[in-house]
Amino acid sequence: MVKVLSFPRIPERQHPLIQPLLTWSDEELVQHFQKERDRGCYFVALYCRYGPLVYSVLQHHGRSPVQVDYLFAKVWHGLFFSLDLVEFTPEGVKVGDEEAHSLRNWIVNRTATLIQEELPGIEQITYVLQAAPPPLWCYLEASLAYLSPLSRLVLVTTQTFHWSLERVRAYLEVQGETYSLEELNRQLEEGLARIVEYLPPDIRQIYLVADLNSGEPSATQPTLEELFPNSVEEVGSPPDGTSTSPPDLSIDNLLAEWERILSG
Repeated sequence: MVKVLSFPRIPERQHPLIQPLLTWSDEELVQHFQKERDRGCYFVALYCRYGPLVYSVLQHHGRSPVQVDYLFAKVWHGLFFSLDLVEFTPEGVKVGDEEAHSLRNWIVNRTATLIQEELPGIEQITYVLQAAPPPLWCYLEASLAYLSPLSRLVLVTTQTFHWSLERVRAYLEVQGETYSLEELNRQLEEGLARIVEYLPPDIRQIYLVADLNSGEPSATQPTLEELFPNSVEEVGSPPDGTSTSPPDLSIDNLLAEWERILSG
């Protein structure tokens, strides 16, 4: 029986910022990605070019659709943070100690390597491909690094771990830091605004502008969970849902735990 393959929609291909780039060579796209850090269109163009190939490789290995989507996002997450190392040579490409005949072969090799990793169960995967396409996910994660430590902590704990501001305040008091609920709410609002602000302008235009003709952003400010729906259950909450005191973790450990979850 022949397995029928399906592919995710990639509407980015039709965007006026992306269409002209689809005729560029791999080398041109990668080199511009490396040199123009304030533009995300080059990575999006590579995603449009090789997304169907990566997805088909993953589907051939009999994973569930949920796991395929999860792996698909992880592949592009890994590629995003490796493209700075890509060098084009007369023999093909070199990425650190890796060598391949072409960028296409390197991407396939990376995909094959990831397939061998142990996957979380379907019930543990919360990533939704349609809600957060891999390029948006990657640039959103990169923009988090620009937030102040307090804004980042409040944003992560409330939007990803689903903590209340009261619990965040109690947690910080355990760490010897005292903030009012008003200050924490201000940090949350600032974080939600700035995380979008720190995205490259073309990424905002491709993914967050509701009307391409108007060029205006959507009137509704998206939350982190809407933009980055890799949410998890509240850290430290027991299975029966009863309340607990804040866990005895440092801020660095909490953020490290969040980053571990994002990386799978």
